[in-house]
Amino acid sequence: MKFSFKSKKTLPILMKENIIIEKQTMTTKEAIDKVGAMMVKSGYVKKGYIDGMHRRDEDLSVFLGNLLAIPHGVHDVKDEIIASGMVVLIVPDGIDWHGNIAKVIVGLAGKDGEHMSILANLATTFEELETAEKLVESRDVDFIYQTMTQ
Repeated sequence: MKFSFKSKKTLPILMKENIIIEKQTMTTKEAIDKVGAMMVKSGYVKKGYIDGMHRRDEDLSVFLGNLLAIPHGVHDVKDEIIASGMVVLIVPDGIDWHGNIAKVIVGLAGKDGEHMSILANLATTFEELETAEKLVESRDVDFIYQTMTQ
């Protein structure tokens, strides 16, 4: 069962303008900085959350398999979360994510425990490698949005 893509606040969890297809390759750090900055700009988190995203990935890689990485903050930056939300960065050329290739990077913040339901639904959506491959190959924001919100 899919969760509502509306948070308890007024911001939608995913907005089309928060789906970016990146033409250039980048490092893991740059990818986390980019999705973190997108989350700050969208009003999901305060700037301090980005440091927590880096620490989470250093402690335990946020690469989940099937081309997917989900940077999110460590527990002690939860006060930096304004509203639940996610942003999507598609990197067709891929990023070396601690020895794995990530092409779909989903920056995530969950308020009041919502992050677990969002993570569970992302895991279901990306259960098959084919889903991630289609998102990357499509390079179509509308298709990506529909796939991730259906």
